[in-house]
Amino acid sequence: MENTEEDYRQKLIPQLKGKLWYCLEQQVKKELPNGVNYSPKFINALVELSFTQLVDIGCDLEAFAKHAGRETIVPEDLMLMLRKSQDLQTLLRQKLERDAPEARTNKR
Repeated sequence: MENTEEDYRQKLIPQLKGKLWYCLEQQVKKELPNGVNYSPKFINALVELSFTQLVDIGCDLEAFAKHAGRETIVPEDLMLMLRKSQDLQTLLRQKLERDAPEARTNKR
């Protein structure tokens, strides 16, 4: 079973990177001024960097949840992750407060 899970994971990684490539390329197109060009190598470097960072963040969040005896990652885990960045914590809290009424409505 473990081998099957690893096979699935290895098949999933290229799909995730492909979707990340698309999202990053769209963002680069949106943010760059007209006439500024970029190469596929640049996008690929962004994809690899972003993917590595996202995997590391995911592993840390999973470790925080497990340490707290949970199987589910909760916003407090992300707050712990952002403990050295007060600005990001503030933005996340504001977003959570805005979305809280909506989340309660969706649960009903």
